Parts: sequence; structure tokens; C-alpha cells
Amino acid sequence: MTPIPNSEIAAIVTAARLKGPPTRRLDSTGTVVVRVLTLYGPRPGQLYDFSLTGSHRRWCLESVSDDHGVELDGRTLGRRLSARLDILHAQATAHFTDRPASP
Repeated sequence: MTPIPNSEIAAIVTAARLKGPPTRRLDSTGTVVVRVLTLYGPRPGQLYDFSLTGSHRRWCLESVSDDHGVELDGRTLGRRLSARLDILHAQATAHFTDRPASP
């Protein structure tokens, strides 16, 4: 896969098509909580995984997956995109946790 242009990452974050609720997981040391948001990419079946470790201020594009496999990126985003992902994370958390249970 070729490197993902910054403009494409910005468009994906701006469009904010969430795959599902945000998740949390432990990092490789098993101690630090990592917040993860998965957004749909511009092509069918394409997913962008963004992560934020509790000790960092900026989100990171972790990986991009599509029908050709997974490409690990590990690119730290700028302040504006990180701020947008903070807002998306809060909104998604509220949206998915405040839903009443179906009868």
C-alpha cells in the first residue's frame, strides 16, 4: 500500500463515519488504557483505526485495513484532527452508551 495522504486522513476524520462504539484496550505492557475509534474510509470495506494512549494528547492513525490486508501506519495526528477525534470519541461514547435496551 502507498502512504496515505494527510488530506485523505483529514477528510475521513471530518466525515466521521463511525464503524461502531469506541473501544478501550490495554497497551502492550498491560497497564495503560488505549482509546480506539474506527472510522470507515472512502472506499467500501476500508477501515481506519485511530488510537489515543492515556498519557498522550494527540491521536494516532494506527492502521488502515481493506480487502488487500492491513497497513500499519503509526502516524501522530496534528492538534486540530486530534481535537476533532476527542469530540467524536465523547459523542460516540455518549451515543452508544445512552441507548435504551430494545425489548
